[in-house]
Amino acid sequence: MPFIGKKEAFEILDEMENGTCIKSCRQVWLRNIGYALKTKTNPLRLTATEHKRMTRKITRVKGRKASTQKTRKVEKKYTTRPSPALPANEYCGKTRKGNDGNRYKSVPNKNGICRWVQV
Repeated sequence: MPFIGKKEAFEILDEMENGTCIKSCRQVWLRNIGYALKTKTNPLRLTATEHKRMTRKITRVKGRKASTQKTRKVEKKYTTRPSPALPANEYCGKTRKGNDGNRYKSVPNKNGICRWVQV
């Protein structure tokens, strides 16, 4: 961890809560502070109550519920068509909303390969 103490760590977490420390700043410090909390050497020299307080603060800042949602990178070939921007084989038997706003169902053909069919 690059030369910070417990006071600076708490200040950085406060900045994250206020929204002034974002993107790469946030990711790097959350990783570093989280690592410092997990190690047995206690590089921040935290007492037991400070450790609990910092752990609670990190879980609050991380917002675990928001970060557990998976985002999918969609290829360009899927965004330029009227059917959903997802491969039909990965969603076989399911219904999704298409790029044109209509509902589509992924239906397998006789060979077992799925395609989007408008419902």
